[in-house]
Amino acid sequence: MTERHTPPTSGITFPTKVDAWLLLVIAGAFVATIASVYAAYRTDPAEARVALLVIGASWALVAALCVPCYYTLAEDQLIVRGGILRYRIPYADITDIAPSREIWAAPALSLQRVKISHGRFEAMLISPRERERFITELEKRVQAASGVKPSSRALYFDPDDLVATLVGLVVGWG
Repeated sequence: MTERHTPPTSGITFPTKVDAWLLLVIAGAFVATIASVYAAYRTDPAEARVALLVIGASWALVAALCVPCYYTLAEDQLIVRGGILRYRIPYADITDIAPSREIWAAPALSLQRVKISHGRFEAMLISPRERERFITELEKRVQAASGVKPSSRALYFDPDDLVATLVGLVVGWG
């Protein structure tokens, strides 16, 4: 059974980056659900048992979609693993690689993400722990597979930079 959850041995595997604030939100939600079940148990034990089953199933689903989470640069494709889901993106299909902070649902446990455009209109958001190294390694493989370097990394726009610049202008730092 443990064999299913180990990353592939060939290629380079990058674990997901996990934001501390996300861990706090998850821990807070878990504590709140347990506290609400306990409060319900004190007034209606039968209702609390049903609530515990529903909440337990919900947490199991979240865990099944999040654990394990990693990204493997295999010989000819990027393998994205998010819990029970696995995506395979051939390097030759990748058209763009860029840092991102998009908040859309994705197999990523951080907002420091990488947006990988592939196919005609598809994109995948991931959050490797070593983002710059991952981008560099992926760009090498994409260029070797397609002969073309992915395009818009130089066009990356970080909203945090804009906020810092605007605050600096308003406060008079810059």
